[in-house]
Amino acid sequence: MLRHISRAGRRPLALTLAALGVTLAALGTLAACADAPPATAPGAPNKPTLAVGDVYTVTTTNDAGVGSLRWALSWTTGGETIRFDPSLAGQTITLDSALVISKSVTIEGPAAKGITISGGGKSRAFELPNPTTDTLRHLSITNGYVGDHSGGAIYGYANLVLEHSTVHGNKANGVGAIWENNTLSLINSTVSGNTSLVAWPEAVVYARGTLVMINSTAAYNSSGGVSGNLVVLRNSIISNNGNGRNCQAYWTAFTYEGVNLSNDDTCGGPADMLIADPKLAPLADNGGPGMTHALLAGSPAINAGSSCSVTADQRYVARDAQCDLGAFEFIDFTTVTLTIDPSAGINQSNGWAVVTGTVKCSRDETFSLAVELKQAQKVGRALTDVHAAATVPIACGTSVRPWSAPMVLTSGAFKTGTAQATAQTLDTPAWVAPAATSSAVKLYWGRK
Repeated sequence: MLRHISRAGRRPLALTLAALGVTLAALGTLAACADAPPATAPGAPNKPTLAVGDVYTVTTTNDAGVGSLRWALSWTTGGETIRFDPSLAGQTITLDSALVISKSVTIEGPAAKGITISGGGKSRAFELPNPTTDTLRHLSITNGYVGDHSGGAIYGYANLVLEHSTVHGNKANGVGAIWENNTLSLINSTVSGNTSLVAWPEAVVYARGTLVMINSTAAYNSSGGVSGNLVVLRNSIISNNGNGRNCQAYWTAFTYEGVNLSNDDTCGGPADMLIADPKLAPLADNGGPGMTHALLAGSPAINAGSSCSVTADQRYVARDAQCDLGAFEFIDFTTVTLTIDPSAGINQSNGWAVVTGTVKCSRDETFSLAVELKQAQKVGRALTDVHAAATVPIACGTSVRPWSAPMVLTSGAFKTGTAQATAQTLDTPAWVAPAATSSAVKLYWGRK
């Protein structure tokens, strides 16, 4: 059953009288005359009276019928938003034929778990036959199939925006996933595991106008990545796309913004792109409205972005000021636990000291440790600060390991008594969370 929320703030008109089997559609519009048929009388569902910008709410995963997505689309006049009842979050709508979007519309699944639109292995999911302006948000579009054309998931002539969405597992005898004859924008979205069935390598995403990718990932498609008349890349990953080119660049112009990454140079050379293995985990449910490729520790995409324009990733995980590349923001940082031993020996020959402690990491890492030792000493009525610093290499692991730092002085000497020691990580990789500790240390005479 279709629900409606008006722009003027009216409450959703989803009145279901379960005991009587009565729906709002059976009651007619709110403006029905007093001599309308009784509520229990059968009748065809009526279209709610909506203004541009009003909201339809889909209430069933059926492919057709009252309350279905297909039914909601059939009533759009331009400018509406179609949302889904919260009870449908994470569920799948399997289609018998493609959904046709003929008017400008926004289709928005629940942000927490999304909605999956499946072509059922026999049709594409969406067709957009007109030059409309449309947004698909929080959707997973999968299992679309077209045996004699391009666009296994989406084919159209619209200006289309995909936000926080995943397009995966679609097939076509041409461009495997999306063919858009106008402008296509991917924002915080993932395109993965799509297949072009033609014998030659083919892109799986193509825009005859402009393809814009902002913090999006196109990876592990079978025979190619992306293409367009103009491709605008910002902080995105296009990588590991089978036996084809990551970018079909024969007739393509590129605009580069921020930092973008590919494992080959088909999207641009090292002056334009970061050329490296992005170290992506397999496509998986990592939370949020659709599956994503997580960044693994060691990925060069971590904290590599610039000109970051989006504040959250595809899953709505907050991005750092220096965002990660692609649709996924890395948060599984290696943690470092540091300790400083409570006492340190002084070499009687030169007055130097040795500070010791332990280190432990949540995964194996290598970095440096900056150690400093300070002691305030009274010389007559004046106080002087004796201090020394050292940098020591650290091979850190999941078991506690000792470290030792000689405090070599250029002048003066440490004395027995109390001093202050600090230790902090230095030159850590982007996926290692910095750590520091400080402690009072009792200095004692050691060996000469």
